[in-house]
Amino acid sequence: MRIKVNGVIVSDDIADIYRYWGYQVACPSDIRNALAENPKDEELVIEINSGGGSVYAGFEMYSLIHTANVPTRVEVQSLAGSAASVIMAAADTVAISPVGQVMIHLPTTFTWGNQVDHKQSTQMLEAVTSSIIVAYENKCKGKVTRDKLRQMMDNETFITAEQALEYGLVDEIIGENSTVNYNNVINSMGGLPDIEKLREAYNKAKMSNQSQPTQSPDGDSSSKGAANKRAIAIAEASLNLTII
Repeated sequence: MRIKVNGVIVSDDIADIYRYWGYQVACPSDIRNALAENPKDEELVIEINSGGGSVYAGFEMYSLIHTANVPTRVEVQSLAGSAASVIMAAADTVAISPVGQVMIHLPTTFTWGNQVDHKQSTQMLEAVTSSIIVAYENKCKGKVTRDKLRQMMDNETFITAEQALEYGLVDEIIGENSTVNYNNVINSMGGLPDIEKLREAYNKAKMSNQSQPTQSPDGDSSSKGAANKRAIAIAEASLNLTII
């Protein structure tokens, strides 16, 4: 079985909202459902093309893959960045395109409050960083030191396919060495519109769909008004990007 982890990594509770508005996201339920549907003893192949997202959603996806009772394989088609690189590291076998890259860096969060609040955020970020390094270390198996991994994260490092193979982050380069031709804590390099604005518009749209016919009197399917509302909601939400 083959599935895709593309777009921004988000938690289960907001994935459907972003998908409703046409944004490509991936969430832990995608992995959980794939594992449930995957035939027994058949390898689950996970294609990754993602710049990352929610670090805790990424941790959950890592854990699901790491403890899977079927063989798992990740194929990095272009980029496994940030939280997506953690997900990548969970698989039994990791392959990468010759032009693929892995990006690793430090997690980010936003804090409002006094000096105690900021100290707590710093402590939390250090703990998250340590957990990310554990995932990398488990995959690298001693080919690169913990200090080197931390240094690369500090510097936000883009790693080529050849370098990833050298460091042990991946096991093979596709076509060369194989037969195969908490939501505020974020670890990513992309962005999505503000979820609260989308949630409000999403709920209004659902209520509107329930109270109005799906076909207008002149025979047009899906009302133009609904399409306009959707476009306006996306435009408004885009003015307040959540940087992740």
